[in-house]
Amino acid sequence: MIPIYSIISFCSYRWYKQALYYETIRDCYEAICIHSFFALLLVYLGDDITTRQSKITGPERRKLVFPLNCFYYRPLSDMFLHYMKYGILQYVIVKPAMTIATVVLQILGLYCETTFNFAFGKVYITIINFISVTVAMYCLVLLYVTIKTEIQEHNVFKATEYWSVSNIEIGISALLICVEMIVFAVLHVYAFNYTPYIVPNVTTPLRKSLHDGFNPIDLAKEIGWACKDIGLLIMGRPLPVRDGQVSGNLQRANTVRAKNRFFKSRKVSAVGNINESDLEAAEKLMDHEPGKH
Repeated sequence: MIPIYSIISFCSYRWYKQALYYETIRDCYEAICIHSFFALLLVYLGDDITTRQSKITGPERRKLVFPLNCFYYRPLSDMFLHYMKYGILQYVIVKPAMTIATVVLQILGLYCETTFNFAFGKVYITIINFISVTVAMYCLVLLYVTIKTEIQEHNVFKATEYWSVSNIEIGISALLICVEMIVFAVLHVYAFNYTPYIVPNVTTPLRKSLHDGFNPIDLAKEIGWACKDIGLLIMGRPLPVRDGQVSGNLQRANTVRAKNRFFKSRKVSAVGNINESDLEAAEKLMDHEPGKH
């Protein structure tokens, strides 16, 4: 899996115009990976079908895993492992078939990778792939949940005197996220540069910046407005024009910040009363927020 994914990723970067063809090969190999894991679980369970079925223990009727947990299945039946195999093998057939269809449609100019228009093939292939992989993954998860007790001797993580298997999994996940956040912290410095928003001779205290960054009032207002808009759309009424966010931007741009105290130099509801320097500052702020005016 590692060399195949690495080589395909490199080829997609090096020959980016043909990246679609390389990516379809990678996606096709995903079906082989899922089937390989399924085969591994069966080997852990036993060498033949009779041994595997005899090792499955527990109640005869169990609830299916979420989101179908209102239905029951019979893991002790002779057909249970066969049904799981059929559910996974269908993806091994569907995925390569959709890969070939993708390549053919791309050559004929009928795939159109950049749109989900129903006049092109991408939307149909995406829907078929989604249904197929969902069924396969559900069967794989259901099989694992059913036999996890029987194959627990093959667990990679072993419980210790101080750590349970769950503790070890959570700890490794948390450690990886910590390392990941270091990389993201560096990338955020470049991706979300603050320098375009600097106003000359104006400083903002840290307390005010944290308050603006974590203040949920704007989010609460947007949610409230969205709920009202949905109600208006249902009733067939026109949507109102709201300028509250624009007014808030003007107020913040026209606020003098000094010594941790904030004094508004003048009322900003009348734009004509703003002096030239204040207006330039407001326009500069709003230019960097084009979706809000």
